[in-house]
Amino acid sequence: MRLNKIASLLAIGGAALLVGVPAVAQYSDGGQGSDIKVDVELFTDFRVAVADGEPTWLDDWLGKGRFGGNLQGDTVTDIEVAEIAALFDVNFNWEWSAFVHAKFDEIQDGPVDFVEAYLKYAPAPTSRTRYSFRAGLFFPHISRENVGVAWTSPYTITPSAINSWIGEEIRTLGLEAKASVRRETFQLDFTAAVFGFNDPAGTLLAFRGWALNDVKGGAFSQLPLAPLPQIGADSTFVKQPLWVEPVAEIDNRVGFYGAVDWTYNRNWKLGAFYYDNRADPEAIDREQYGWDTRFWNFYAEGDVVSDIHLIAQYMTGNTRMGEFRPMAGTRYIDMDFESAFVLATKKFGDHRLSARFDWFETTDHAFVRRDNNNEAGIALTGAYVVELGRKSTLMAEYLYIDSKRTARRDIGFAPDQSQSIFQVAYRHRF
Repeated sequence: MRLNKIASLLAIGGAALLVGVPAVAQYSDGGQGSDIKVDVELFTDFRVAVADGEPTWLDDWLGKGRFGGNLQGDTVTDIEVAEIAALFDVNFNWEWSAFVHAKFDEIQDGPVDFVEAYLKYAPAPTSRTRYSFRAGLFFPHISRENVGVAWTSPYTITPSAINSWIGEEIRTLGLEAKASVRRETFQLDFTAAVFGFNDPAGTLLAFRGWALNDVKGGAFSQLPLAPLPQIGADSTFVKQPLWVEPVAEIDNRVGFYGAVDWTYNRNWKLGAFYYDNRADPEAIDREQYGWDTRFWNFYAEGDVVSDIHLIAQYMTGNTRMGEFRPMAGTRYIDMDFESAFVLATKKFGDHRLSARFDWFETTDHAFVRRDNNNEAGIALTGAYVVELGRKSTLMAEYLYIDSKRTARRDIGFAPDQSQSIFQVAYRHRF
C-alpha cells in the first residue's frame, strides 16, 4: 500500500477511534466521572424510482441522473437502499468535539466507507469574534442545499448540478480555520483551509459532464466513467481507467480554499468561495491523474414574499490535465465549467413544496475534434416533502433533465438527450 494511502487511512481512522474510544470508556464506567457525551444516530434512505431516457452514469454511461432508462430508452423502475449511515457526534468538553459519517449504499465499492471524519475545536468566545477549527476529512462550506442530516437536502431528494458535483468529487483532507464576527444585526464569517487528497477532482466533469444526483462519494470508493474511445487502457489519447478515485493524493502538493459569508438578521445570506487544489496536471499515480482544478462559488438566500425561501447559487471554474503540448498550445484537457440554479421553497406546517431551475455548461478548449467535452443543459425539479414524525420524512420528486453532449456520439447515442425521473424516498432516523 502506498504511503499516501496509509496516511489517509491513519487520519480518517484516527478520527473514528477518537469517536469510538470515548464511547467505550463512557459505557465501561457507567458514565460516571466523565463529561464526554456521545450521540450515535442511524440514518436510512429507501428509494423507489421510475426513469426513462439514457442509462445512468452509474451504469458506466453518460446519463445525468442517479437513475435512468436502458439502452433502448425504455422506462426502468428501481427499488434500492439509497443509504444507511451511522453518524457519530462526540463532545469531549465545551471546546473539543468530533464527527464521523460512515455509510453503506449500493454504489460504493466496499460495505462501509467514510463520507466525513473530523475533529473540531471551538474555544469559548471572549469577545464578539468566535473562532473554530476542523481537521480531518470534510466537505468544504459550499452547498446551500445539503444542510440536513447525513449531508442531505431538506428541500429535494436530488440536489442541484453544482452540489451534486460537490458530493461526488469535492472532499478535502486538511485543516480549516473559521472566524465569525457578530454584531446586533449581522454576522461576518471568514474561512480558510489547506488540504490534500483531492487531486483527481474534475475528472467526472470532463469525461462525464454535469449530473444531478444525491451520490456522496466515499473516501475509499471509485466512481465509474463511460467507455469512451478517447479514454481507457487501449486509448492513444488519455490512458485513464474507467473510474476515478476523487479522494486521492497524486502530487504531494497542498491545495487551499477561502470563503467570506455575510448574514443579515439571521435571514438574508450572501457568500463567496474560492477553491484551488493546486494539483500538478502532469502527475500520475496509481492510474489516477492530477487535475488542476479551481473554481469560484457565489450564493444568496433569504425569505421573500409569503415566507417563500429563495436560494441562488452560481459556480464557474476551470480544470486542466495532461502534458503541455507546445504545438497545440494546450494540455490534453483544458475545460471551463459553469452552472447556476434558483430554488424556491415554502413550508406549510409539516409539509414543504420546493421548485428549482438548473442551468449547466462546459466549454472545451483543447483537442475538441478528438475529445469533445462540450455540453449544455437545463433541469427542472419539483418536490413535495412531509414530516411523518420527529424522525421520519416522506419525499416525492419529479426531475426533468435536457442536455446536449457531443461525446454521446462516441458511444452510439444522439448528442441531445432528455429524461424524466420520478422518485419517492422514505428517510428515517434511529
